[in-house]
Amino acid sequence: MPDLSMNADPYTGYAIYSTLFSGTSDENAGLPNWSAGWGGTSFVAPQLNGIAALINTANGGRIGFWNPQIYRFAQQKNSPLNPLDATGTSNDNLYYSGRAGTIYNPATGLGTPDVAKLTADFISGQ
Repeated sequence: MPDLSMNADPYTGYAIYSTLFSGTSDENAGLPNWSAGWGGTSFVAPQLNGIAALINTANGGRIGFWNPQIYRFAQQKNSPLNPLDATGTSNDNLYYSGRAGTIYNPATGLGTPDVAKLTADFISGQ
């Protein structure tokens, strides 16, 4: 079960530039090239670690265990976490059925972080 979510979907994920053999069959075959369609937890975990490092730096020391704070932040009116969109979708599909508009759901946790707001809340102790 997640506490936070970030974009790990390779279809909407990340483009990388590889200086290695591209393996493509177009005019760029064998040359360094951009490659799209990368994603997964292997991309998201380092990003979240980077966010933690930025927050720790802004704080002047380690924040420590995040869970008590982020669950409290999620209940605030101006939360730094963006939960599953409450635009009326039930988000029903073959793999997951969640309720939009709730603070927590089993697929996206508390939602995606707004890093600037999250940092400010950690620093101020909101």
